[in-house]
Amino acid sequence: MTAEIGLLLLIISLTLCLLTAMSPVMPACGVKLWLKPYQPLFIRLNSLAQMASLFILTYLFLCDDFSVAYVANNSNTQLDSLYKIAAVWGGHEGSMLFWVAVMGSWSSVISLKHGKSPFFHFLHAVLGAIQAGLIAFLLIGSNPFARLLPGIPVEGRDLNPILQDIGLILHPPLLFIGYVGLAVCFAAAIAALLDSSQPLKQHCKQMRPWAILAWAMLTGGNAFGSWWAYNELGWGGWWFWDPVENASFIPWLVATALMHSLILGERRDRFHGTSLFLAILGFSLCLLGTFLVRSGVVQSVHAFAADPLRGGAMLTLFALVSICGFTLLLQRLPSLNRQIDGNMLSRESLMQLGNLMLLVAAISILLGSCYPLLYEVASGQSISVGAPYFNSLFIPLTWLTCLLMGAAPLMRWQISSPGILRQLTVLAAICLLISVTLNALLLTEFAAHFLLGSFSCLWLLGCTGLYLHKRLAAFTGAGDNRRYYAMCFAHLGVALSILGATCSSYFQQEELLRMGPGQGKELAGYTFIYRATETVSHTSYSALQAKIEVRDRREQHLAYLYPQRQTFNSNAMQISAAGIHRSLFADLYISMGNRLSDEEFLIRISYKPLIGWIWIGGLIMMFAGLSQLLPRKMRQMSRATSPQLAVKGA
Repeated sequence: MTAEIGLLLLIISLTLCLLTAMSPVMPACGVKLWLKPYQPLFIRLNSLAQMASLFILTYLFLCDDFSVAYVANNSNTQLDSLYKIAAVWGGHEGSMLFWVAVMGSWSSVISLKHGKSPFFHFLHAVLGAIQAGLIAFLLIGSNPFARLLPGIPVEGRDLNPILQDIGLILHPPLLFIGYVGLAVCFAAAIAALLDSSQPLKQHCKQMRPWAILAWAMLTGGNAFGSWWAYNELGWGGWWFWDPVENASFIPWLVATALMHSLILGERRDRFHGTSLFLAILGFSLCLLGTFLVRSGVVQSVHAFAADPLRGGAMLTLFALVSICGFTLLLQRLPSLNRQIDGNMLSRESLMQLGNLMLLVAAISILLGSCYPLLYEVASGQSISVGAPYFNSLFIPLTWLTCLLMGAAPLMRWQISSPGILRQLTVLAAICLLISVTLNALLLTEFAAHFLLGSFSCLWLLGCTGLYLHKRLAAFTGAGDNRRYYAMCFAHLGVALSILGATCSSYFQQEELLRMGPGQGKELAGYTFIYRATETVSHTSYSALQAKIEVRDRREQHLAYLYPQRQTFNSNAMQISAAGIHRSLFADLYISMGNRLSDEEFLIRISYKPLIGWIWIGGLIMMFAGLSQLLPRKMRQMSRATSPQLAVKGA
């Protein structure tokens, strides 16, 4: 009966979403049914219904109710309780319900925080329509509460072993919160196009916090997804340019451009049409990525099972959202065009060029991800697009973006600054000289991508340091400087991630060899000695575990690493769990492959310098974005107490 209550709540939620979506439309259509005053009530009741439905599904997992098909397919009595909770969003149906529930909760928060202006009525109507589409998709083809009757299994199939990692707890929720943030931006863009009671600048200013939150959550989601793949898949890499990875990375690029476009529009009262275009495009790409992940049209370890019904439904929703959004934008486009006055070397011009680079990068990655599918449909033959294509396009575009990213904050608005240009020219020459010197000293041959990566890192660090120096020199103590410092930290995070990616790509060392007890190998100055093979038992799996001692360059004991070959009890699936020794400057990474003889296994030993800085930079970017969302009262209190603390200190 519990599952039926959850299903009933979803049906109630669908009804409330439809009422919310129709509330500002019906009076315009001549229908004398005034639902607009009740829209906030519909939104809050809808949020309660969705969250209650999600909690019911969580309860069904915790009590091992295998009469529910989704629970039986994604859980097991031997699964840890923490992973049972994470399994709620570990499969298709539950993750869609989680997405809808987060969107409903966010709608409720916006309803409580903001007034009843026409802009917000339209915004909630659009969000209600999106939720109605997703819930209808759940009810028709992806019901998370569907029963397995009469043949109720005694035991569940278990959660995919690859998903039984802390990454599952962090990565998908962050991505879904980011997707919801872009949905809010999309709804705000449509509302801004429909509501003429306020200027576009005001509408875009109201959109800015949601864009920042969406960007911060997508940053964290992509960073944790990369870290999860590095830890769990046993291959030692951190990005594979997999279509499913790209499906969440492409919206992040568009969200980055959107955030900067909104900042630019707030400052200069220009480019609002660009912001609206990016808001519509960002959410459309979220839906397109969802189609790629859930339809089974692409092959990936991250993808869900193939289901043409799901794919068709998501493609239909993507088409509706895109066509409606861009058609409305085109209709309003003549009224959005405003004369742009500014020098090509002004701050706004560089920011716009940076946004263009981000958009070109997103389109390039989208083309590389979808082209094999389009080619197969058109010709019946299959081709693959791999890392060489993506790297050859993305790395130069990243370099150009970093060049603009470093220079833009130092430039003036509207006019160029000859003094700053001279300083930047000198800084660029120094960065180029250092990069060329490092290439000559550390590599045996010229490497263009290494040169671009090292230059980008040095350039961002140099420009950020120069900007901070100028900012602190002109500091008066007045105003809110939090935005500028957050920008500096975000750019610092980008520089650290580029440094980690460049160093780990060019200076990692790796050996693939047979190893058994008593055998050793020296790599990167470290000595790895295979001490023993052990058997490990866990509630959900058993494992063969290698005990490998690591000695440092002075032959001192450093650590024991324990790579495993895990076999899960529920489905006999085998995966490799890496043994990793982490430090600030390098990771020692060991993965265990198949048994080659009674005592020997295939062992991969890797030395990965500065690889952890990739995720340190991602976290810095994420928290830099979140820091801009602190409540205004907290900032005012901070500024008010600062003089008092200074007096006490004196």
